[in-house]
Formats: sequence, structure tokens, C-alpha cells
Amino acid sequence: MSTTPTVTIVTRTKDRAILLDRAIRDVIAQTFEDFEMVIVNDGGRPEEVDALVAKYADGLKGRARVIHNPESTGMEHASNQAITSSTGRYICIHDDDDTWAPSFLQTCTAHLEANPELGGVAVRTEIVLEKLTANSVQEIGRMPAWPEIHQFSLSRLVRSNIAVPISCMYPRKVIEDLGGFRSDLPVVGDWEFHIRLAVAYDVAFIDGKPLAFWHQRRQQKGVLGNSVFAGAKDHAYFDLKVRDEYLRDYVRRNGIGALLWQAAVFEDMRHSSQTFFSWANWKVRRVLSVLRKR
Repeated sequence: MSTTPTVTIVTRTKDRAILLDRAIRDVIAQTFEDFEMVIVNDGGRPEEVDALVAKYADGLKGRARVIHNPESTGMEHASNQAITSSTGRYICIHDDDDTWAPSFLQTCTAHLEANPELGGVAVRTEIVLEKLTANSVQEIGRMPAWPEIHQFSLSRLVRSNIAVPISCMYPRKVIEDLGGFRSDLPVVGDWEFHIRLAVAYDVAFIDGKPLAFWHQRRQQKGVLGNSVFAGAKDHAYFDLKVRDEYLRDYVRRNGIGALLWQAAVFEDMRHSSQTFFSWANWKVRRVLSVLRKR
């Protein structure tokens, strides 16, 4: 490991040893080795995390260290905490329950080195469906994530997120320029960061074979679940909160008149569509009724 590693890998965790074990093995398996791994134990039991780092000491080769937070400070604060204390030229967020293809770091680093003007790079991602058993994680299926996406697009981001943390690599200078992640957002922080990122920079998208794997345990509740499913109500709340913040900023600068007009037009379109489909449904029923009588 060099004094200043090329990549800092940030891993946020809390009381999920069975998943963190897999994440550490995944990092060790990378073909690109010039990295540091900063694990932020955000309020979880420290002995479990320390034991795993010791368990994989030979593979980690001194490239990992742990920050223990006595109490949870939230995912985005944990990310900022790790980034501030690290030195890598590029930053990746490798959550404790996701994985990469072995070539992820090599591919993304090479792309950013060749294109220093970029604000980051995202890769094709695959969803891995899984469930937890007593002592293991069992895969139950796979599907592509956002198969219709072929570029990192601001126009698409305003609808919803199109990349999860495991999918991306960012230059440190870009994260610093944008002020880091918003620590006041307990969820949707990566989406909000991606909006600011796409406003300020071009972000590359590496298509083709998936290089990142977003693991989902859709029925799992509690600390071992995915926040997007286990915390669906929080996601809905903070999604709207972020939209309202940006909308208020727009109204302060431009006034609300155009938005009021657009809202009325969209409501008329929605009403017209409902009226048309109601008429079409009535027409079909009439035709079927005539045919049955025949």
C-alpha cells in the first residue's frame, strides 16, 4: 500500500457482521490493490467489527482501519467522516451488504485517470435478491437494475435515483467541491448528492457486463434489511422533502406562476385521460354485450 493510496473505499456498517464479512472478502478480491478501506462502525458493537478485520488481516495487508462511533450519526455523516479522515484520490462507497465484480476498481480508476474532467463514473449494476438464514445468506434470484439506463442523466435523476453507492466512483476533489454528502438526510442522501453532481459535472456510465451488485433482502426487517424497503416510509418522506427544498429555491428565483400553470395543465391532461379511458371501457363493454347476445 502506498503512502497515499489511489482509492479510498468507505464502508458503513452497524451490527451486520454476517454481511460485513462478505464485504471485506469482496474488497480483498479486487484486482486493483492500491486502496485503503475505511470502515465506519456507526454505533454498532465494536468487537464484531474488530474481529472481522483481524480475521482477514492477511488479505487486507494493513489497508483497512476502523472508526468506531459510540452512537449512530447516520449514513451520510459516516461517509463524510471516512472521507475526511482518508487520503485516496478517488472515493467509493462500498456498503456492507453489496458487492463488486473483481475488476470494478481497476475499470473505474482507469476510466477516471483517462478522463480527469469527469465528475465520476457509474457502472452497469445487477440486483441480487437474497434472504438470510440462521448462519448464511442465500441468493434467490437476479435481475438488471435500470436496464433502460445507458447514461448518467440529470433529466432521469429528477425522476428517481439511477445509481446506488456501490455503482459509483468519484474523484475526491469533486466531493469536496460539492460539499460532501448531506448528513441531515438519514436516507436518499446518495440520490440528492447525485443531483448536485449531475448539475455540476458530466458523469460517465460504463455499460455492458455488470460490475456492481446491489443486494436486496426485500422482506427483511430491522437492522439487516435494506433501508429502501425496511425504511420505505422514510424514503417517501425525505424524497418529497428534497423535492420541496429544490422547488422552493426555484420559486424564490423565478416565481410560482409558471408552476401553477403547469400544474393546471397536467391536471387537465390527467382528467382528460381518465375520461377517455372511462369512455373506452364503456364502449368495449357495450360491444362485448352485443356480441354475447348474438
